[in-house]
Amino acid sequence: MLKRYAAFIVPLLLTAGFLLLTGCSIFLTGEDTAFHALIIGIDEYIDPGIADLNYCVNDAIEMRGRLLQLGWKNEEVTLLLDGEATKDAILSAIGSAVDDSTPGDYILIYFSGHGSCVTDASGDEKDGVDEAIVPVDFVSGNVNTLLLDDDLGEAFMWCATEKGVFIFDSCNSGGFIASSLTKGTEKQSRYTQTAATRGPGANGDLDIVHIPVMTASAENEDSFEYAALQHGAFTYFLLDGLDGPAADSNRDGYISIRELFDHAEIQTEQYTGQFQHPQLKFHREFLDILITR
Repeated sequence: MLKRYAAFIVPLLLTAGFLLLTGCSIFLTGEDTAFHALIIGIDEYIDPGIADLNYCVNDAIEMRGRLLQLGWKNEEVTLLLDGEATKDAILSAIGSAVDDSTPGDYILIYFSGHGSCVTDASGDEKDGVDEAIVPVDFVSGNVNTLLLDDDLGEAFMWCATEKGVFIFDSCNSGGFIASSLTKGTEKQSRYTQTAATRGPGANGDLDIVHIPVMTASAENEDSFEYAALQHGAFTYFLLDGLDGPAADSNRDGYISIRELFDHAEIQTEQYTGQFQHPQLKFHREFLDILITR
């Protein structure tokens, strides 16, 4: 069992996995619906001071495979592995998806690799900490080479579609959830701002309006990968749920975001002996959508 954690990179380094989906209770596509997926996995970092991981690339490859099985097309899925997953490449791929999106489109982003918690320099974080993705070209001690939650929030601030979900498979990944998304009951919350009134990082963390955020662990917890699974625990059970009947709790032949999360949450908690508690937060108006096309 290994933590996706490297304390010597920057204080509280973590690993993250990232995924996107959304809509209403049934997501109906039209001829003009575009699908955009960005799948990222990093095991081997350029900086020799950063501990390599074991199964993030496998996480990403298998996640791409499940999407293709569910009807996604090759050209709709961008895969960045190891040396391809630089900060500029990640931002460029996100920018392309956002720029090309329309209100009816569907965006999915998945990230598996190191992540980090660093001191908030901009003053927008109530807890004084920024969460970050660690791209493959990160330089130890250089915060500017991280991809902060503020950067991600700004990248998506003017995204035309509200159909999406982020999934982070990482230590402390619950910290990516916007503070505005943590003040509700039953994993729901009220979000009173709109894209027109909020600014980058207005709520400190990943600041997205209607797009749900799914994380592998709580803000102050580790996230584990296991040789027996050949995956991070949370990703393994997401993939298991995407295979079909195990996550289809209402037996309607379809899998929704909540169904997938509920399956992965229960299995991850059991497998890790309650050391890891996945999180799902979303806007109060989010009704759930199918994860299949």
